[in-house]
Amino acid sequence: VHKAEEGDYDFTLRPGFLNENGLTATGRGTAVHKIMQYMDYDKIREDFDGEIERLKEWEYISEEEAKVDTKHIKAFVKSRLFERMCSSEKLKREMKFLTFLPAEKINGNVPENFKNEQIVVQGAVDCMFIEDGGVVIVDFKTDRVNDEKKLIDCYAEQLNIYAMACEKITGLPVKEKIIYSL
Repeated sequence: VHKAEEGDYDFTLRPGFLNENGLTATGRGTAVHKIMQYMDYDKIREDFDGEIERLKEWEYISEEEAKVDTKHIKAFVKSRLFERMCSSEKLKREMKFLTFLPAEKINGNVPENFKNEQIVVQGAVDCMFIEDGGVVIVDFKTDRVNDEKKLIDCYAEQLNIYAMACEKITGLPVKEKIIYSL
């Protein structure tokens, strides 16, 4: 999204997000993540379709993004994880971070003389909440896979980096890292 004239926002989708058949796979994933980021947790329970309409009306999502298949988001809203998030002590969505981590923590194969060098790491955690004195990290994925091990193998390193950042930010231990497949 880039700022247009007079404070309005231009929600024209970037190349690669829209084709002649509608949203591309990347565009659908982006749309789902935007809905997950901006939806009002109380309103979505009461009136799911109305909340999607509100997101479109308030220009959090585009007309095309509002047409994305939301069956997996509906299932998430009915899940035990959603209930945990809603009743948590603190909840942050799309928590951006910028931190320094030792090179060895990012890549265990660095030469000995570089292991303690600090590397700048930047990212955004889809969801982080505090429960029973510990941090729970939730990473939403829209990949089309049938094997959960593939998701874990693909994203474990990313979640480990998120965990290190969340521990530094909150001063609390990470008690759980969750990949939630949408």
